[in-house]
Parts: sequence; structure tokens; C-alpha cells
Amino acid sequence: MNLLDIVFRKWNNISVEKKVIASWIFSLAVIITVSSILYFSKKEIHQSANLISVNYKLRTETQDILLTIQKLEIISKSFILTGNNKDYAIYFANLDSLDKNLSRLKTLTTNRPSLQKHFLPIENTIRSELYKIIHLPFSLSIEKQLDLKEIKTEDNIYKKLDGYWRLLDAEEELVTLEQFQSLDTKINKDLNYFLLLIVIYIVILSALFLIIISDVRKRRKLAAEVSERRKELKTIIDTAPALIFVKNTGKKFILVNKSFKEFFKVDEEYILQRENRQLIFPADYWLASEEDDAVINQKITLNNIEREIKLADGSTFWLNINKSPLFDDKNNVTGIVGVMDDITKRIEFQNALINSQKNLAELNKQKDKFFSIVAHDLRGPFSGMLGFSGILLEEYSQLTEDEKKNYIEIINSSLKDLLTFIDNLLTWARIQSNRFDHEPKEINLEEIIAQVFQSQKFAAANKQITLESNLPAGQASLQQSLTAFADPGMTETVIRNLVSNAIKFTKTNGKIKVNAYNSGKFVNIQVEDNGIGMSQEIVDNLFNIETKATRNGTNNEKGTGLGLIICKEFIEKNGGIISVKSQVNKGTVISFTLPKNL
Repeated sequence: MNLLDIVFRKWNNISVEKKVIASWIFSLAVIITVSSILYFSKKEIHQSANLISVNYKLRTETQDILLTIQKLEIISKSFILTGNNKDYAIYFANLDSLDKNLSRLKTLTTNRPSLQKHFLPIENTIRSELYKIIHLPFSLSIEKQLDLKEIKTEDNIYKKLDGYWRLLDAEEELVTLEQFQSLDTKINKDLNYFLLLIVIYIVILSALFLIIISDVRKRRKLAAEVSERRKELKTIIDTAPALIFVKNTGKKFILVNKSFKEFFKVDEEYILQRENRQLIFPADYWLASEEDDAVINQKITLNNIEREIKLADGSTFWLNINKSPLFDDKNNVTGIVGVMDDITKRIEFQNALINSQKNLAELNKQKDKFFSIVAHDLRGPFSGMLGFSGILLEEYSQLTEDEKKNYIEIINSSLKDLLTFIDNLLTWARIQSNRFDHEPKEINLEEIIAQVFQSQKFAAANKQITLESNLPAGQASLQQSLTAFADPGMTETVIRNLVSNAIKFTKTNGKIKVNAYNSGKFVNIQVEDNGIGMSQEIVDNLFNIETKATRNGTNNEKGTGLGLIICKEFIEKNGGIISVKSQVNKGTVISFTLPKNL
């Protein structure tokens, strides 16, 4: 593997952002390099221009000096010939101008050693030859004191300056030519370098551009493939009946499928970047949050969690929940992926099955109890009646009329008890099979109690028991009587059974009271006696069909144990409750409630 392959491999492994940054840095370096070249080229041109400017000033100042010396020569000769004092003033004015020219010229040659070497002797000559005549008196008598040599002093200076001028001119032309040749060569080189750098820069940028374009195309193709796969995955996820979601480490939803949105009745814009607290009740939210923390922090998977949850709208459902951590390529947890199934129907079916099993077991117990009652409680009365009827049949002629009547009364009483038992047994069977019609309506309790007292007056009279009805005062008329909302037949059966039981377990000359009064939204009815009462053990088993709670009355009356069970079923069917309070040898109070008129 060569160096180029290594470079290309590393280049392919870096991100687009880094490639763009690298390209920018390279472009910046190229621009700085080219700008530096242009700057130094401009600087050299500027320096050459300054040199030419200085040379121009040198020539100008030198020319001014020559002109001034020529003026001095002319003025001095004019003065000698004419003796005009005006020439005297003009002469010294030109000397001042010449002094300034010399100073400027000396400054310009400060950084030019070759010119300064020639200039200094000339300056000394000018100052020594011209300035020595400053003190000479300019008058007509001067002409006699001057000789021809002094008059020609300016000519000597002029000849020296003319030589310096030519030297300066030649050096200037030489320097200018050399400078321009060097500058031209430099500019040509710089232009060539600049063009070469531009070409290199364009080639490299083009290569980088092509590489980046190729990389962008690859990434675009990859992004298109990822997008296509994402769409396919989204379609698959949305098609799945399960509730699928993805959360980030902040426990906020970043992806949910169609079934999830439909189940929780939310849209995608609402649920994204939100937590469970917007979907379920607080008690369920905290439990779900603890599970999410366990998945994220402990990197564990939770499977088959069955839980009843309450949604924000108050509805409840059963869900089977599975949660797993979502990892990146460095095995760091980046979120949670969860799958939930609505198992409400399955749980309801399981509960219904369990209830059915319980009901079936209960029916089996009731069936066993039914057959036990039929086998035991029917056999006894029939055996007694068969015995007494056999005596009547076999010994009829030998029996007295009183004995015959006694046996017939015993058989009649047994038949009445048997009929009551059969009625209760059939009623209980109809209740258990849900074949008992329930038609609640407004009922007059005073009328029903009166009907019960009428049907039980003979049984009470036989034991000299007083029946008393205690209803609220001022409710004697039908319009003002105490009313309830219940099934009239069931209510009459309950009161009749309770009064009949009270008569059965109350001694001769006892009293039975039926009390009724309003109690909030209900009517409370009490059947109270002063009979033999019951122990707490009997009270606890009064409404349990599996326990034999029956006993004989004060006159040895028989019971089946079904009467109170039927009463409890009827009262609960009408939305009331029944309760019993009893003390041995003091009496019993059985209370039940019925709802008022709706």
C-alpha cells in the first residue's frame, strides 16, 4: 500500500465537515501565499518607483544649481561691467537659493554613497570659490581689484558641475535601466509563479471538489438508501399490530408507530419529545419511569410485564410490555426500544374463564346442596306423612275421631311446610339460573307490609303474637305513604320471609314490629322480634348455603335454611343490603335497605 492509498483511505474515513474544513484551510493558505507574493512584488515596484523619484529630484536639484551658478556668473559679470548695485542684491539672493539647493541635494544623496562621493568635493569647491566673494565690496572700485582669474571662477565651477551632471545623468540612466531590467525580470518571474500557483490551486481545488462531489454522491446515495430502508421499516412498524416506541436517554419518545398513536389517541407531533406523564396516570407513570431507568442504567431487558394501566382519559387497559436498551457502535446506551401488546381482551377472557370456573364450582356446590336438601329435607316430611297416613290407613276403624283429626292436622301441617320448602327451593333455583324476572318500580311499603300481616295473621294468632307496623307519622294516606323503588314481588317475599321467621322463633304472647324510615337515598326496613335470638356463630352462617344454619322453631316448626339466602339475593338484586343483630333469649333485628324512588 503506497502513501497515496493511505491518504485516500484516511480522506474517505473523515466526515464531510472535516473535508470542507481541510479544503477551506488549504484555500486560505494558497490565498495567503499568492497575496504575499503580490505584496512583495508591489513593494519592490514601490521601492523602484521611489528610486526613480529620488533620481528625478537629484537631477532637478542639480539642474537648479547649474542654473543658479549661471545666473551668478551673468550677474557678477554684469556688475563688473556696469557697477549697478541692483545686481549686487540679486547676486546675494541667488547665493541664498544656491545654499538651499546644496542642502537639499546633500539630503538626497545621504543614502546614495556613490553619488555622495562625487557631490561632496563639488559642494566644497562651490562654497570655497563662490562664497569667498561675499565679503568683497561691490563698487566701481572693485573692478580694479579683480583680476581675470577671479572672474572666471564661475566657469571652473560650472565645468565641475557639468561633469557631475553628466555623471549623475549617466548613473541615473544606468541605475534606472538596471532597476527596470531587474524589476521586469522579477515581475515576469512573479507572474510566472503566480500563474503556476493559480494553475496548481485550480487543479487542487478541482481535485478536491471532485473528491468531495464523489463523496457527497456516495453519501447522498447512502442517505437515499437509508431513507428508503427507513421508509420500509416505518411501513413495517406501522403495519405491526403491536405498540412500538423508541425513547432517548431522557425517556422522551422519538419514534412511535401507528398502532401506538391510535391506542393512546395522540398524533405524532404531540407525542414526540414528550414523556409517559402525558399518556398515563401518575401511579403508572412512576412505575414505567423506574423500568426505563433500569433499562438505561443497568442495560437490562424487561420481558413480558403484564400490567393494568390507566390512560389520561380515565380508561383502563392491560398491556404486555417488553423493553430493551438501544446501543451505539461503542456499546453505549442511546435509548430504549419497547414493544407493547394490548392484552385487555385476553385478560378479560381469562378473568371470565376464572369466574366461569368459580361459578361452575359454585353451581356444583349449589347442585350438591340442592340434592342434599332434596334428599334430606324432602325425605323427612314425606317419611312422617307416610307414617301418619299409614296409621290412618291401617288403624282407621280403631282410632277415635280426635286421633284421626290430630293425624290429619299433622299431615296438613307437614304438607304446608313442604309446600313452603318447595316454593323456596324453586325460587332459589330460579335465582341461581338468572331466570327470575326483575322489574323495579315505585312501591308502597305500607301496603306491602299490610299484605304480609294479612297473610301471616293466622300463624301469629296461633301463638298469640302481636304484629305491629311502625311507619313515619303522618303517612297514613296513599299519597303520603313511605315508598321505595324495587321489584314489588321480591320486596313482599323478603318481608314475608322475615316476618314468618320471626313468628317461628318467637314464643307465645310475643311481639313482632316492622319499622320503616328514610335514611338518605335509601329506605331502611327493620323486622324486630323478642324471640329466642341467635348466637353469633349462627348469625355468621345465616347467609351461607354451605352451612346448615336451620333449627326448629319454638313450637318445633321446621326450616329449610333457604329463606334468608333468598332474602339476601332479592335485596342485593334491588340495590340494597341486609344485616342481622341478635342476642340469645332477647330477640333479633333484621334490617335491610331499598333505594328511594329515582
